[in-house]
Parts: sequence; C-alpha cells; structure tokens
Amino acid sequence: MSWQLGKRGAFVIALLAVLAAAGWAQASNPVPVDAASHRYADSRAWVGIPNALNVLVNVPLFWLAVWGWCATRAADWPRSMRVPWQWFHFSAMVSALTSAAYHAVPSDAFFVVSHVGQASGFMLLALGVLAARVDRRFGSTAVCVSVVATIALAGAGMLSGAPPAAIDLRPLMLLEAIPVLLIVASASGWAGPLARPSNGIVVLGFYALAKLFEAADSAIFSASGWISGHSLMHLTLAAAVGWMAYCATVAGLRSADTGSTPDPSQRPSSLNTTGSNAM
Repeated sequence: MSWQLGKRGAFVIALLAVLAAAGWAQASNPVPVDAASHRYADSRAWVGIPNALNVLVNVPLFWLAVWGWCATRAADWPRSMRVPWQWFHFSAMVSALTSAAYHAVPSDAFFVVSHVGQASGFMLLALGVLAARVDRRFGSTAVCVSVVATIALAGAGMLSGAPPAAIDLRPLMLLEAIPVLLIVASASGWAGPLARPSNGIVVLGFYALAKLFEAADSAIFSASGWISGHSLMHLTLAAAVGWMAYCATVAGLRSADTGSTPDPSQRPSSLNTTGSNAM
C-alpha cells in the first residue's frame, strides 16, 4: 500500500516537473542559432584539427559511455531499468561523436543535431527514473523508441526549410531540463526500489558544475591560459556518465558475488534488441 502511495506521489512530482519546465520555456525568450552560438573562447588548432581541445575532450565521454553501455547490459536489473540506461549511454556515444564533429566543422545543422542527441540522452535518463519509481512501462523499448524518434523528428523539423535565425532551441532545452527536475525530486527523498538518492546527487553535482564551467568559458580560459570552461564542461559531463557507468558496474559485481542471475528472458541479447539508434 505504501508503495502505491509512493507511486502516486512520484507521478505528481513528475507532472509538476514537466509543468515547471514548460512554464520556463514559455516565459523565456527564444533561443536562436546565430553566429554567437558557434563562438567559443578556445579556437586553437592542433595537428590540423580546428578547435582541437573542444573536439578531443569528447573522446573520454565516448569511451565512458561505451563502458556504461556494457556495464548496464551486465547489471542485475530488470529489463525496464536496463533498457533506458543502455539507450542513455548509447545516446551519450552519439552525442560525443556529433559534438566532436560540430566543433571540428561548426555549422547550424551539427549544432542542432548535437542538441538533439543531448535532449535524447536526458529524456532517456528521465525514463529510467520513471521506470524505477513510477511504472516499469516507462522503461519499455517501445516507449524509448517513441521518445527518441519524436525528438529526432523535432530536430529535423527545426532544420527543414527554416533560416538559422528562425530556429528556436527552447523545445530541446525543455527536454534537457525535465530530467534534472526529476533527479532533484529523487535526491530530496523520492525513494525508489533500484536507485539510491546519493547517486542522483552526484549526477546533479557534476551537471551543475558543468553548467558553471560553460557559463564561465572565456573567464576560465583567460585565467588558465590553456583550457576553457567549455572544454571543462565536456569533461565534467563525461564524469557524470562515468559515475553512472560505475554504478552499473557495481551492480554487476554484486550480482556476480551473490551468484544471482537475471531472468534470461529479460536480458537483451544484443545492442539491436535494446535500440541502437539513439542520448
């Protein structure tokens, strides 16, 4: 009975998070893609790579996401928990690649595609939270596919036939904000059967630090002389993904130590069964 009450409260919190993010998006000014969107403090080239450091800092994110995907696949969690987390890590891989491509060849299209990848990853993270604490159906493959496909179509709509000045990134930024609010609710005592609040606090800490680094891009580069706030932002987000991979690894090791084996019918047999086109 208490778990049912908890699920109702969790649903209310999730709904309030969506409404709060939607209200922010409606009240804020449009976020266009313009020349300033492609301007970063560190534009140094190295071995022929433009904006080299902002390109290369995506390498750790990619490999930490690979670790996270493998560790999540091996974790002794129900399928409803593994699917959105695996998709999240695959989305992080795609985001790392598209972000590296964007910084190497800055363009409006790559900029939007990069944000589509980020929004997909954030929403998959939200589905993982909801699957663990509200209803396992949020973690189904069908829901994950639907969410990622909808975000991809929204990104394609932004780019099709619209001049750069008409592109408004607020819808994608809204999708990036909702999961953060859900994690805040989780970390403040919204209990669930599969995740500890402390894990959410760590992820939130990395995310908040990343946003601070991003806001202080030029100031950090001027002070350090060798690394910019934007580069540190990428590395800090990689640390957040690495923490999630670590949590999944610990879960897998605990499963091995206790000798427990998940139901084979619930374990995905390959990347294709969990969705490989995520994020």
